[in-house]
Amino acid sequence: MGINSTPFISYHEIDVENIDLIDDAWGFNSEFHDVLTLLRMFRIEPGERLTNKLIDKIRSDDR
Repeated sequence: MGINSTPFISYHEIDVENIDLIDDAWGFNSEFHDVLTLLRMFRIEPGERLTNKLIDKIRSDDR
């Protein structure tokens, strides 16, 4: 019967000094202009529909 084992290492043994972790993990080139483009995809505040649903949910809570 073959036994498989995984060697254990601790976090301080992993050398990430010269590695871009985001690029390495997801292939995302995190140049400054790429990051700004990505951030523009997110809305800073929720839409009116979501806000109203949240307000209704809070008001209907019977605490």
